[in-house]
Order: sequence, then structure tokens, then C-alpha cells
Amino acid sequence: MTTKIGYVVGSLSARSINRRLAEVLIGLANEKIAFVEIPIGDLPLYNHDRDAAFPPEATRLKEAFAASDGLLFVTPEYHRSVPGALKNALDWASRPYGDNSLAGIPAGVIGASIGDPGPR
Repeated sequence: MTTKIGYVVGSLSARSINRRLAEVLIGLANEKIAFVEIPIGDLPLYNHDRDAAFPPEATRLKEAFAASDGLLFVTPEYHRSVPGALKNALDWASRPYGDNSLAGIPAGVIGASIGDPGPR
């Protein structure tokens, strides 16, 4: 039996060290784990007014989260928080109220940085 882990890279940069970290982690996993990237770069900005008619990009995101046995968020720290793109994805995934596609799915967060955290 294969465990399906959906993973999200919080940085949208193609050269992100967190994308490289995700690739290394996937390479270390055993054959019983299948990793599937859940892209977030195409999501429109979350807007409560669209809860009644979700855009297709947000629907795909929710379906990908719901289809995962577990989730891994590989993300940098941006000024002592998560990147806006990741926050936006989490907003879409948890809406509309009562239809949170993250509920009950085990998740983990990991990240790497080449510099000091947060602004000085």
C-alpha cells in the first residue's frame, strides 16, 4: 500500500532552496510513499465574495488536499511568517465555512533559509 503525500512549496521561485529541500526529502523517502506536488502559483487572491462560485484553480487545490493521506508544507519564512502565496492557498483550502479540505489530514511543515530570520 502506498501513502500519498501532497506537498506544497511555499515559495513561487523556480530557484527556491525550499523547492530543492522538497526534492531532497522526496529522494530520501521509501518506495511506499508517493509524493505529489500541489501547485499554488496559479491561485487568484482569496476573496470571500467567490465562496459561492469557487474558481477552478481553487477547486483543484481543495481536491488535491482532500485526495492526500498527508500534507507537507516546505516553505521559507518571510518576515517571521509564511509567504503570501502559501497563506492565500490555505485561505482557499479552508473555505467556504464548513468545507475545510485540510480538516483531519495530518500535516507537517519544514523549511530552509540562507539568511537571518525576519527583518532587522
